[in-house]
Amino acid sequence: MKTFKNITILFLLFMAGVYTGCKKDPVMYGKGFESFKFIVKDALDANKEYEGIINGDEIVVQLPTEVDVTNLKASFLMDNPRTIVQVGSEVQESGITEQDFTNPVSYRVKAEDKSTRSYSVRVEKKVAFQSFGFYKEDNPGLEEDYKAVIRGLIIDIAVHETVDITKLVARFQTTTGAIIKVGAVTQESKVTPNNFNSPVAYTFTDAGLPASVDFKVALSFIGPKWWMIGDKSIIGSESSNLKMAIHPFTKYPYLVYIRSGKDENGAVIPDEKEKIAVISYTGTGWKNVGNPEGFSDDESDLAQIAFDDLGVPYVGYKDYYKDEQKATVLKYSNENWVPVGNKNFSPVKLGKFSFTIGEFNRPIAAAAASAVAPGYARQAIYVAANMDDQWNSITPSITNPLIGGVQVFKGLDGKTYMAVLDRSSNLSMYKYTDNTWKPVGPVSFRTSDGLPGFTSVIGAASADGTVYIGFQTVSANQRLNRVMKFNGTTWEELGSAGNSQDQTDKYALAVDPTGKLYFGFANTTGLYVRTFNDQTKNWNTPRMVVSGKINAFDMQVSPDGIPYLAVTTTTDKKITVYKYTNTK
Repeated sequence: MKTFKNITILFLLFMAGVYTGCKKDPVMYGKGFESFKFIVKDALDANKEYEGIINGDEIVVQLPTEVDVTNLKASFLMDNPRTIVQVGSEVQESGITEQDFTNPVSYRVKAEDKSTRSYSVRVEKKVAFQSFGFYKEDNPGLEEDYKAVIRGLIIDIAVHETVDITKLVARFQTTTGAIIKVGAVTQESKVTPNNFNSPVAYTFTDAGLPASVDFKVALSFIGPKWWMIGDKSIIGSESSNLKMAIHPFTKYPYLVYIRSGKDENGAVIPDEKEKIAVISYTGTGWKNVGNPEGFSDDESDLAQIAFDDLGVPYVGYKDYYKDEQKATVLKYSNENWVPVGNKNFSPVKLGKFSFTIGEFNRPIAAAAASAVAPGYARQAIYVAANMDDQWNSITPSITNPLIGGVQVFKGLDGKTYMAVLDRSSNLSMYKYTDNTWKPVGPVSFRTSDGLPGFTSVIGAASADGTVYIGFQTVSANQRLNRVMKFNGTTWEELGSAGNSQDQTDKYALAVDPTGKLYFGFANTTGLYVRTFNDQTKNWNTPRMVVSGKINAFDMQVSPDGIPYLAVTTTTDKKITVYKYTNTK
């Protein structure tokens, strides 16, 4: 009887356990947030906590105006530690996973029984911009709408380079009661235009703020950007007279420069040591091509660099050896720079000087005489080509042989060209054909306003033989950059290329393999590059690449269509190089 009683008790205990085990634990299957908050740093770098208010399936968190909501990390506590919290398909970890809370974010909580519950998490600011953009409905020149990303007090917005950013009208929405100004001008959404060439500060005033707050609109461009290659330590010394050429096979830049100012140790470089040096980019870094302390015999100036079709680099320069100041050309052979023909071969001292490797791998040099020489007046043009290691004059007979500027160059069509600015401030372009310089269209021309050309001239030619000429004119002490194209009949000006203010001869012209035209220029605020828009028949908005006063720069386009810039500024005279690509 006792045994039966014990068995009955054990059975009842067993059944009670089974019953209890089968009953669902409400905690294990809960899907609620106990807390939800953001921890952000304030202006003093101290952590501040902002608790969310949980009301049913909605969580609202109040944040200060200056907090960037595009990359917040939520810290939360669940009533059931076994739940899985997701945004979309991404599992969320408390205090770790970032989300953009510009718009409400849906959090999905999944319990062990696979049941789910969704919460909408919304950030509110008592005073803020809620949206900002440029819309084609408000800007007749736009072809599409552009919407900004608001990151605290920074408004980021990207547009295409074809957009005229000098008079854009913004459409924006703010919290109720805000007064917005740019400078002293009250802003009205969809009405007030502004110039976004530089960052624009929208001053936000509201009764809920102890003081006004500035929201800065940082405009960028969609597509390629100018990326620095390396840093400012690619050479140790200071430099001047910077020029660049692109290797035809590696498609990387080579730079020629004059070591000047201070050397690697901060010591002043004497005049006789101001020699030519060359560096090249390897794809991962920079290396010297020849002696890093310079390889010319003496002081040098007006250095140029070019490649032949085999990828051999050449340099041409004004050689101060024995103070002759004449032309010397060297080429890089067997890890040494060796002369091409005689050194100091020109019969004239060089004023202006230009050098290239032309058609048939022929080295060509052009100059304006800086002093009277037998057969040459001061400022007379002199042009020579090297054939069979001998320099021979190929000086053209032109209407005005006294010149103020000259550039010889090889176009992408493989032909040799020469741009000339004569002493009457007129322009001409020539093409070397059948051992003769033949005019490209009319000679001795100017722009339609009749302003004279000023001190220098540059040129470029596309793969299809379209020829361009660039120069500066002066009006009210302003250097106005001009670019003209030969249209098959006459020379026509291409829009307004830009104002260099008081900066003389700091401009460059290049064309890529597709025919896209690039123009670079420096003024007192920095270095800018712009492209020509074939649809509007004008130049796109210039992009500032380097701020501050520019000492020297050059621009070239590689055979695969990548533009490069080499730059020195007046502040440190160190070389920096940039490339224009979609990714760094």
